[in-house]
Amino acid sequence: MKTILITPRPFHEKGSEQIEKLEQLGYNVIVNDTGKRYTKEQLMELMPDIDAILTGNDPLDKELLTLSKKLKVISKYGVGLDNIDLKYANEKGIKVCKALGANSISVAESAMMMILTSLRQYYSLCHNSKTGIEKRLMGREAKGKTLGILGLGAIGKNVARFAHAFEMNIVGYDPYISQQQVEDYVTMKSFEEVLEQSDIITLHLPLLESTKNIINDVSISKMKDGVIIINTARGGLIDSKALFNALQTAKLSFVSEDVELKERSEELKQMERYNITPHAASFTLEADQNTMQIAVQNIIDNLEE
Repeated sequence: MKTILITPRPFHEKGSEQIEKLEQLGYNVIVNDTGKRYTKEQLMELMPDIDAILTGNDPLDKELLTLSKKLKVISKYGVGLDNIDLKYANEKGIKVCKALGANSISVAESAMMMILTSLRQYYSLCHNSKTGIEKRLMGREAKGKTLGILGLGAIGKNVARFAHAFEMNIVGYDPYISQQQVEDYVTMKSFEEVLEQSDIITLHLPLLESTKNIINDVSISKMKDGVIIINTARGGLIDSKALFNALQTAKLSFVSEDVELKERSEELKQMERYNITPHAASFTLEADQNTMQIAVQNIIDNLEE
């Protein structure tokens, strides 16, 4: 009997249908029911006996993958693969899958929400009102603004669709996407052109060596004064120090991020024109069920090959 390890915590409470599906197919399923992320030590104990793992953000490095002699499939509960040693997995012949498209609407909606709330100073308005400060802050409309989208995968394309409904001008950059692969309301540009032309820049890139700190002192210097940056992808796409400096000098008028809280300093988190949420853009009931279904199906499709 083949064994599948499921580490993401939502499966224990909400994934019974998918767990039952695997069990009916004859698999032995181990589900994380601890209420916490597995520690590396716990994973080290489990890895030697599994044939497939459905993982969230567990750091599946070379040390862990070396322990697993039977592992054939790694199925990601999401789309970001930066927590997995892909090079070593490939060397071992381990198939790595991601839940493509499962949360694209949820993340795109969050990005659009962050664009609008940043333009309208919504965070400051709420904070002031809750502390008894009745102060009307002047915002800006989305209509007519140029939105630069870095990364035109499923999420980026949905953001473009939403932004088009708000009559925004949309420019995009993606080294793997051509003009023919996007709607006619998106104009594909070079990376530098997107930086130079955008009033708002939203990031939807994977975290790779080529994209790490892609937003840095140099790239920020090419942007318009007062630009807004939205990041619902990965904290590692933006250099934290450069971000802090650009906010301090008002080169950036506002930054809204949905990334791991540990990736940003307390000093940055407390800045008035900076907002952060704990990488929760994909956390909707609909995306959760879609992701579970696709992640489980990826295991079924690849484990018997």
